[in-house]
Amino acid sequence: MKILIVEDDPRSQKLEKALLEHAGYEAIVAESAEAGLALAKERSPDLIIMDHRLPGMNGENAFKVLMADEKTKDVPVVFVTASVIGEDRKRLESHGCKVLDKPIDTRTFVQEIEEVINASR
Repeated sequence: MKILIVEDDPRSQKLEKALLEHAGYEAIVAESAEAGLALAKERSPDLIIMDHRLPGMNGENAFKVLMADEKTKDVPVVFVTASVIGEDRKRLESHGCKVLDKPIDTRTFVQEIEEVINASR
C-alpha cells in the first residue's frame, strides 16, 4: 500500500515516513503541494497525508485540485497540521478529511492512518 506524504518540514517528513515504513507501507514524500499533485497523478497512492500550511499552494487548495481530478478524486486525504482550528477544521472534516494535530502522537499515528484506509475500502 502506497502513502504520499506532502510535507515541507524535513523532520516531520522523516518521522511520518519512518513510522509508516516500519508498519509496512510504501511512503513517498513531496515537499510542496505542487510536487504532491504531480506525484499523486504519477504514482496513484492509496492515501495522501498533507500538511495544511505549505510553501506556494496550501494543502486545502491542493485538496480541491485532487478532488476535481478524475484520477485522484477518490484518494482519501488526512491533514496533519498545527495551523487548522475552528471553522477551518470543520470545513476540512466536512469534506471527509481526517485532521491530525502536530506534533503527531507517534504511538497512535499509524493506527489513525489505518482507520482512514479501512474506512475508505
